[in-house]
This record gives sequence, structure tokens and C-alpha cells, in this order.
Amino acid sequence: PTLSRTWIVLTNWPAVRLNEILARNDAAVNYSGKHPDLIELFNEGSGSADLSGLRLTDDLNDPNKFTFPAGTLLGSGDYLVVVAGNPDGTPGLHTGFALNQDGEGVYLLDRAASGGVVLDRVEFGLQVADLSIGRLGGAASWALTQPTFGAPNTVQALGDSAGLKINEWLAYGQGVFAADFIELYNPAALPVALGGLYLTDQPFGAPNRHAIAPLSFLATYGHQAFIADGQPQLGSNHLGFQLEAEQG
Repeated sequence: PTLSRTWIVLTNWPAVRLNEILARNDAAVNYSGKHPDLIELFNEGSGSADLSGLRLTDDLNDPNKFTFPAGTLLGSGDYLVVVAGNPDGTPGLHTGFALNQDGEGVYLLDRAASGGVVLDRVEFGLQVADLSIGRLGGAASWALTQPTFGAPNTVQALGDSAGLKINEWLAYGQGVFAADFIELYNPAALPVALGGLYLTDQPFGAPNRHAIAPLSFLATYGHQAFIADGQPQLGSNHLGFQLEAEQG
């Protein structure tokens, strides 16, 4: 018999790509005596890449937050670590914006003169202190990783999400806790992936009422509160529904 295989060649897949993101650097990576957020690029192409004029942003409505200066080259197989923060006297490139540990996106854009298209992107949710997210191969294959800036990514082992507990909730917020919330607890000795899980107050009518953002994680023995205010546009820790004080 004749075997047939079909595949898609991504001709627009850039040789230079986003490779690792650290949005909650409490103590993992010491950068000239500080612990900033970090963005890593990798050149998987066969030749040196000129990054001059390419841009990084965490907001597609503000694409010019950071532009690579003229003469910025990245050799074949090389990594470039960019500090996600304001220039502070430490060496290297600084984006002028920090990353949100509660979730957002990082985007690599082409030069404005070349059309300004998004060359690469990663969008993530709740991050764990001192662990990064890294690309493990493929256009969308991101996972929780141990920080290895300047070297190949190393995947972080994960616990079973089935062990997660609903630890506390508040359905009539006042005073200090003005908003309703639901708190999850991870009793495992490994971090747990939350992306792909759902929270709901209607398990039999609307079990998929709120999807937790992809690339969200809960730390070892960690707690995470989700604000039940019906405003998910405010961040990955906000739910798309509120809790009923009477019953729910």
C-alpha cells in the first residue's frame, strides 16, 4: 500500500522567536544584583539575524513600547535576554515595561516600515514565583519551565490538578474584603497547571462558565484567590461571574 502524509510549511514562522518568559522573578535569576522580569529570544535560523527595528510589547494597542536599536544582531543558535523593566543602570537592553504576574501577553512585532505584523506571541495567565514559561518546540508548545536563560529550556514537573481544593470563599464581600472571591489550594509538592480548568457556580447548568487562562499555574502548597466580580477583562484572577449571597 502507498502511504501518504500531509504537513503545513509555515513560511512566515520567524527564525527568531520568543523562547522564555519570567514574569515573577522573586529570587530565581540575579541580574546585576536585581531580580527583574526577563524575556528571552532565540535564533533557530542558520544565519545571523538583524533585530534592528523589531519591536516588543505587552499591549498590541501600543506596539512601539520597545524597539531594538540599530545594529542588534543575534547569531545562529544564540539567545538574547532582554530585561522587562525600565533602564536602571544595569547592562543590556531594557524594554521600559514590566510583566504582569497575574497574566498578559508578550508580542514580537516586525518593523513598522515592513507592515508591523506580529511575528511571534505568547499569552499567559497566573505565574508561579521563580519559575518561567518556555517554548519546548513548535509554534504553540509552551510549558512551565525552570529558568535557564541563555541555555535550552528545561521543563518543570507538575502535580495532578485532581488534588486541588476549594479552600475558602466569600459570597458577601464588605469592608476589608469588598469583593467576593474563591480561593484554591494546592496541597501537592509540585506546582499544578490551572489552564484548561473551569470555575463555576452552576455545575449542572453551566459547568464551563469561567475558563482559567492558559499557562496559569498554582505553586507548591500555594493559594490563589479568584475575584468573583464578573469582570474577567481585569485579569486572569477575575471571574466572569459573581457569587450569590443567599445561596449558591
